[in-house]
Amino acid sequence: MTRPPIRLTQFGLVNTYLVPEADGFTLIDAGLPGLERRVLNTVRSTGRPLKRIALTHAHDDHIGAVDALLAAQPDLELLVGAGDVPLLAARGCKATPTRTLRGGDRVGSLTVIDTPGHSPGHVAFLDERDGTLYAGDTFVNVPDLHVASVLNAVFPLPTLGTSDLLQTTRSARTLLDVPARTLAVGHGRPIADPLAHMRRAVEQAESEREPAPMTRTVARLVARLTGMGSAVAVVGKNAAAKSTHD
Repeated sequence: MTRPPIRLTQFGLVNTYLVPEADGFTLIDAGLPGLERRVLNTVRSTGRPLKRIALTHAHDDHIGAVDALLAAQPDLELLVGAGDVPLLAARGCKATPTRTLRGGDRVGSLTVIDTPGHSPGHVAFLDERDGTLYAGDTFVNVPDLHVASVLNAVFPLPTLGTSDLLQTTRSARTLLDVPARTLAVGHGRPIADPLAHMRRAVEQAESEREPAPMTRTVARLVARLTGMGSAVAVVGKNAAAKSTHD
């Protein structure tokens, strides 16, 4: 019987997942700095080793503990989508990936799925043993499920950090073909039997033309407060491009 994954959450918003494998654990994403203590303590309590870190993408809130974990365990594998290797270095991560990932690759029991958009080399992982789809930030479940290309005033940062809104929506649609029994996202609670929820989120994203004025205003305020103001221009540019494209 497959052991269930262990979800570790920081500040109630940032998720990482310890996925049990025959040889130990695969850590999907590495959260914010400081997560390494919880990861190592959790792994130690199980008596099973941490073997590898597999990143859905190389944004700060997904790589924060990478260097500390590799300092504690230099033999750990570090895996990242091929298109995110430059981003990993640009974000200040000192570690060099031991392997780059492309769609169809295997990481233990996980199948890699290319889902570019939120970042150039964003990937998802499907665990075919229990049907868990680790979708990273293509979907966000705060306050409810939506594609990261849809700006939400409550939690706008995933959208503000998205490199290509149109491609993110396309990648979200490709995930509708995945036989997922659980959707595990980077932000928010996992969702059981997720297909209907995912489909609604994709249809909403495909029907979006431009964020509502109030949403844009709140998002700009959050961006200024968090130092992400430059990303707002990207949102506006991509939203305009989407309107023209559609």
